[in-house]
Amino acid sequence: MKNKLNLLAVSAQKIDRQHVQLVLVIVSLAMLVLGIGAPADGGGVGLGR
Repeated sequence: MKNKLNLLAVSAQKIDRQHVQLVLVIVSLAMLVLGIGAPADGGGVGLGR
């Protein structure tokens, strides 16, 4: 268990700030693309339909 904890600590130290920023940018762009392709909400409540 101690070895796994040490391995996790070492791998966490190897994560660079730029890698985190890159992942966030990619996730944001993917969400934007998915949002653009989403269908418009008709909102049929209260419109007298």
